[in-house]
Amino acid sequence: AEHELGLEVEQGDIFIDQLDQFSEAGACGTAAVISPIGAIVDGDKKHVFYSETEVGPVTQKLYDTLTGIQFGEIEGPEGWVVEVTE
Repeated sequence: AEHELGLEVEQGDIFIDQLDQFSEAGACGTAAVISPIGAIVDGDKKHVFYSETEVGPVTQKLYDTLTGIQFGEIEGPEGWVVEVTE
């Protein structure tokens, strides 16, 4: 995200009372894909990010870039793509 898309990257904990600082949210796991998060509910409070039904532009760009690299449509950063042979 930082080197390929020019986004500021920060790693750390995010607490429930800090959600209003974020306009979009996404999750990724071992499948290495970005899944948008529409909202988070905590008790009677609900924080909606970009939209509950639409993907935000930053999350979409991350998804498109990552899957583009995975499918060979976009050249990945050095060392990301390794040819697997038998």
